[in-house]
Amino acid sequence: MESYQIITIIVAAFGVLIAGGGLIVSIISLRRSSANEAQSRRLQEKQEELTELQLKLHRDEVEKVEQSAATGLTDKHADIRVSLEGSAKRARFVIRNWGYSAAKDINLEVKPVVGESSPLVKGDADVKLPIPRLAPGGDCSLIAALSFDTGVAFDVSWSWFEEDGTQREQSSRVSF
Repeated sequence: MESYQIITIIVAAFGVLIAGGGLIVSIISLRRSSANEAQSRRLQEKQEELTELQLKLHRDEVEKVEQSAATGLTDKHADIRVSLEGSAKRARFVIRNWGYSAAKDINLEVKPVVGESSPLVKGDADVKLPIPRLAPGGDCSLIAALSFDTGVAFDVSWSWFEEDGTQREQSSRVSF
């Protein structure tokens, strides 16, 4: 065998190896894209289910409001809820009124589950609390200074007065 024939065979073998490597890469890419497509399909189905549930919930809420209006029995109470939101550096206690009526004189008390000090910033809380009036759908946020002394879980209790003068209280544990 001549040297040029050996070189030709070696070059052809390298060409076959490169083509085989390209084929393997193509197969792997095809499998990954198929897996991504299947996952995308599953996520789309879940999103459609969620949308249907949200629409059902909205329809039920509209139906409830219409029935209440028809019978004259409207549940006009404030529904005050407290949550801890944001990032560790920008944490805030958010007080929201999810009800159909305004709330007055809303007070908030925060006790750390593990820790020694309250995360409420005194200057901020002293100025904002008690919240004089919180309209339906309204919210108010208080700065939460989280540290090793405060921990990240808190027993929160809050109270408010309904528009008719009735006092209500709730409590919950919130965590970051």
